[in-house]
Amino acid sequence: MSIKEGFHKMDQINIQYYKTRIGELILGSFDRKLCLLDFRYRRMRTTVDKRIKVGLKAEFIEQDDEILWKARKQLDEYLDGDRTCFDIPILMVGSDFQKHVWKALMQVPYGKTASYLDLAKTICNEKAVRAVAGANGANSIAIIIPCHRIVGSNGELVGYGGGIPVKKRLLKLEHENSFL
Repeated sequence: MSIKEGFHKMDQINIQYYKTRIGELILGSFDRKLCLLDFRYRRMRTTVDKRIKVGLKAEFIEQDDEILWKARKQLDEYLDGDRTCFDIPILMVGSDFQKHVWKALMQVPYGKTASYLDLAKTICNEKAVRAVAGANGANSIAIIIPCHRIVGSNGELVGYGGGIPVKKRLLKLEHENSFL
C-alpha cells in the first residue's frame, strides 16, 4: 500500500478503519493533522462525525495518508506499553468550551486519573462539572486526548466511548507501565 505524500484536498477528511486489541477505531486527518481517533461503533458516532464534517466543511473519504499511518504506529506502540505520549499534530473540532476541556484533559498525566470535578477546577469553572462531563464525552480524539483517565468523584469508572471494559484495560496498561 502506498501512502500519497502530502496529498490532501481541503474539502476531504481522510479516514481509515483500524482494528486493534481494544476494538475497531476510525481515524481521520485533515490538513495534515489528526482530527479523529475514535471507537467506530460508539453510541455517539453519528453526532461526532457530523460535528467534524460540519466544523471542517468536508466529507469523509476512505484514503490513507502519512498522519494516519503515524497515528496507527504510535497507537500500536502505546497499546504495547512502549509509548506514554504522542507527537502527532492534532486538530480539535468543537466549541471553545470543549477545546478548553480537551486541552485540560491532555494535562492529566499518563498512569494517573482525575475526576470531572478536578477537570472543572483545572479550567477554573468548578460549577461546570456536567458541562465538563459532556465535553469529555464529545472528545473525538480518544487516547491522545485521554478521556479514559477521567473517573467519577468517588473513583468509580464512569462512561467511556469504547465501553467500561476498554477504559479499565487502558487504565491498567498505563498504571503498569508508569512504573517502568
